[in-house]
Amino acid sequence: MQREEQEIQRMDGFEHQAPSFFICPISLQVMKDPVTISTGMTFDRESIQKWLFSYKKVICPVTKQPLSDFRLTPNSNLLRLIQSWHLQHASSSTTKFVEPQPNNHDALMKVLVEEIKQPHLQVKSLRKIKSLIQENRGDSSRITCIRDDSLFSLVVSLVVKTELPGVPQITGNDTPEIINEAVSSLCLLRPSDETLKMVSQNENGLLIESLCLIITQYLSNLQIRIQAALLLKSIFEVVDGIYKEGLRVEFFESITEILKDQISKHGSLTVLAILMEVLSYGKNKEKAIEGGLIPILIELLAEDNERHVCEMMLAVLEKLCQKAEGRAAFLAHPAGIAVVSSKILKVSYVGDDKSISLLSSVLRCRGEVAQEFMEVGGVTKICLVIESGCNLKTKEKAREILGFHLKTWNKTPCFPSLFKA
Repeated sequence: MQREEQEIQRMDGFEHQAPSFFICPISLQVMKDPVTISTGMTFDRESIQKWLFSYKKVICPVTKQPLSDFRLTPNSNLLRLIQSWHLQHASSSTTKFVEPQPNNHDALMKVLVEEIKQPHLQVKSLRKIKSLIQENRGDSSRITCIRDDSLFSLVVSLVVKTELPGVPQITGNDTPEIINEAVSSLCLLRPSDETLKMVSQNENGLLIESLCLIITQYLSNLQIRIQAALLLKSIFEVVDGIYKEGLRVEFFESITEILKDQISKHGSLTVLAILMEVLSYGKNKEKAIEGGLIPILIELLAEDNERHVCEMMLAVLEKLCQKAEGRAAFLAHPAGIAVVSSKILKVSYVGDDKSISLLSSVLRCRGEVAQEFMEVGGVTKICLVIESGCNLKTKEKAREILGFHLKTWNKTPCFPSLFKA
C-alpha cells in the first residue's frame, strides 16, 4: 500500500494522470468499483461481469489462467485510494468521479456478503439476506443484489463444498444447517440464465449432483427437497443435454415419492416439470420406469381433473410408454387403459393429443388389450375425437388406432355404424 501511495504522489505532477493500478485492464478506464477475481487480478466490476457472464469467458483476461471460481471480491483498499485521488483533483479534473450511492438495503447486503465468507458467520448472514429479500418481496429495484451473479456463485459454493452424508436416509434434524439456509437462499436469488448455466455446469455439474443428493438423502425434510427440486427445474431449463443424462434411479425414486405424497401441489408441479425436461436424455426413461413412476402417475391422474396437471402427467406417461418396459408397466396397472381413456375430451386438446399418442403406442403393440379398450369406452371416445374439432394430427392418430383392431371392434354391436365401412 505504501508503494501505491508513493506512485500517486509521483503522478501528481503529470496533469492528474491516474496511477496505472487505478486502470481496469479491460475497459482501460479508472475503476469505479474494483473487484478481485480468483487469480488475484483486479478489474472494474461492470467490465469483469461482462467478460464472465455476457461473453462467457472462463479464463482471467490478464493471466489467461482458468478460473477456479467466479466470485468477485471487492477491493476496498483500492477503492478508498481511487476515491481519495479523485477528491484531491476534483476541482481541476474534467471528469469527476461519481461515487455510487447504494440504498440502505444494498449497503447492508454488501456487509452480509462479506460475512458469508467467514465460516462462523455464514448461517447467520444467509438468514439475514433471506429476511431482507422477503421483507422487500423480491423487488430487484430495491435490492439489486437479488440479480447479483457473484452472490449466487458464492452461495452455490456453500452447497457444493459442504460434505453430504453418504447414507441413504437421514432425518430432517440431521440436515446440515448451512445446507438448509444456502438452498433456501438460492431459491430467492435471480441470476441471469448465463450465470445459472455456467455455475451449474462448473466442475462437471457438481451443483446438479449436490441438489440430487439432497433430494435423495433428506427424506424427512420435505421443504429442502422441494426447494432443491425448484432449483433443478430452473437449471435443467438452461444447461446442455449432457448434464441431464447422469441422473440415478434413486433420484427418480425420490421425486416419485414427492409426487406420491401430494403434500405440496407446487412440489408436484415442479417434479412434473423436471421430468418433462430430462426424460428425453440418456437412459432417464428406463430409470424413471424402474423407479416406479408409472403406477403413481396413473393413480394420481385418476383423481386429478386440473387441466395443467393432467396435461403434464399425460405428457410424461406418453414419453415413458415409448419404451417397451414403459408399456408393460402401464398395462400392468389394472386401471391404466380406463384412466387414460376417461381423460379424452375432458382435459384439453393437448390432453387429447397426449392421451391418444399414449394409447396408440400401447394398442399398436399389444393386441390383447383391444377388448378391454372397447369395454372401458375407449373406442367410442376415439370415434368422437375423429368427429370433433381436434387438430388434424390428433384425428389421424385416432384413425390409426381404429385401424389397428377394426376387424375385432367391427363385430361388436356397440361399434358405431358410421365407421364400419
